[in-house]
Amino acid sequence: MEIGVGRGGVLEAYFWGQDSDVETNYARYRETLAIVQEGLSHDELTYQGQFYNFDRLPMRLRPIQQPHPPFWYMRNVETAAIDGMNTIIVGSLDSFEANVRRYRELWAQHHGPEFRTAHGTAPKIGLVHHMVLAETDAEALELARPAWEHYKWNLSAPRRLEAEKRGLNQFLVPNERMRPKAAPEREARRDLYWSLTERTEEEKQARQTPGGLGGDGQGAGFSVVAGTPDSARRYMDEYLKTGANYFVCSFQWGSLTHDHALRSLELFATEVMPQYGEAQAASKR
Repeated sequence: MEIGVGRGGVLEAYFWGQDSDVETNYARYRETLAIVQEGLSHDELTYQGQFYNFDRLPMRLRPIQQPHPPFWYMRNVETAAIDGMNTIIVGSLDSFEANVRRYRELWAQHHGPEFRTAHGTAPKIGLVHHMVLAETDAEALELARPAWEHYKWNLSAPRRLEAEKRGLNQFLVPNERMRPKAAPEREARRDLYWSLTERTEEEKQARQTPGGLGGDGQGAGFSVVAGTPDSARRYMDEYLKTGANYFVCSFQWGSLTHDHALRSLELFATEVMPQYGEAQAASKR
């Protein structure tokens, strides 16, 4: 079992009703984390804090991993590294390599140079991807464009509904109330979809500099990889150069059908994964 700890995503709307002070919210996070770690490590939970109090609360379920399961913190490499957690972030390769370096630097600073968790494993860092694979690049992009519009609409629903209920229109971006068309006519932006051609030297240099999230600013920074298996392999080669050791991908999202997802999965499993499985086996010999 692995546990992810985060302060974003769909819970964001809920926290509008919490303390407006950032330091208070952070203190609440620290206390909540301490409670979870304490409870998972003992048969009973006793805790007296600023926000929560527990007295000999029985912990009915004990984790197999000791002292507790691996923890994950999403979207913030600094908090993840300082607190000794694995991490998954969002964005594009343009900023990812700098985040991997920062994560490793802070891990070494706070936990030693061995780069190992309390369970003796290398801490994991990866990037979230939404993937569409097809026999041609054009077909993959044709599927990805409208699916991404629908995905963004669905992703923003908790924030949108909560903002509308409370009359907090300042949290609504323009056109957020409008449902996407079945087939958007606008062209896919280069920073949203992985380029199906080789990147320029200028773009390769940009990867070395910390920057903002990829995407168009409305999809929570998630990246999309759309193309043939050959395009996906070129992307994976670039991904490995960042120093990342974890890969997260989603194959069914937005308006993609189950058949679309199964086809992408089949192409990924048969034409992309074997290459990297063989490379990993060779590196261990």
